[in-house]
Amino acid sequence: MAVQVTEKPPQGLTASAPTFATVGAASAVAVARALTRTGLILTNTSDNVISLGIGATAVANCGIVLYPGGVWNMNEHQFTIEAIHAIASAAGSNLAVQEWTRLAAV
Repeated sequence: MAVQVTEKPPQGLTASAPTFATVGAASAVAVARALTRTGLILTNTSDNVISLGIGATAVANCGIVLYPGGVWNMNEHQFTIEAIHAIASAAGSNLAVQEWTRLAAV
């Protein structure tokens, strides 16, 4: 007997407008804390190394380290609503940001 499974897309989620953060040589908040966050993708679109600190000061070459072209995709095992801090190996480094949030009402 065959069983048919129909996957239903999650309800009440919306993608924010794609944006970016300019990351410098000192740790700073790249993505603000968000109580309604349900997902996040960060992409290093610069030629420099970017390191991330989740809810804490970022330290160069520690934690999550994104080399040029590197991507961090937050999933259910590493989910957080906390601010994402970033530091780069050179000032003016670009970090592309795509965030998903939960709608207030469905």
